[in-house]
Amino acid sequence: MYSIAFPNIFNGSKVRLNEDYDAIKVNLKSLLMSNRGGLFGDPYYGLNMKQILWSQAAKPVVVELLKDEIFNAIYSYMPQVSITRDDIDVEVDGNLVNASISVKADSKIPSNLFNIKILIDEE
Repeated sequence: MYSIAFPNIFNGSKVRLNEDYDAIKVNLKSLLMSNRGGLFGDPYYGLNMKQILWSQAAKPVVVELLKDEIFNAIYSYMPQVSITRDDIDVEVDGNLVNASISVKADSKIPSNLFNIKILIDEE
């Protein structure tokens, strides 16, 4: 599996690519840090994380809603990995979301655990 190396896309006359583990990590982070509706042409790409975090729901409800949101996004937009809802662990501390995600992918990938920290800016 490959993905474009962002932000250092070009290396002379060639396009830089990430492979396997790095590609999954970049794609996963890009998906989770995108706001739903932020990708032109695909209104369902991304997460409604801001709306969930700033809702008036209790913290356990927010954690469960975020798990559902993350699971649905990965299941819909990353067919190269296998995931269940139990593979996602979410911790919320104010506007910081820590997500530990265990996915099953190609056997060439040395690790299947991804820890991603997302800081939501207040608007």
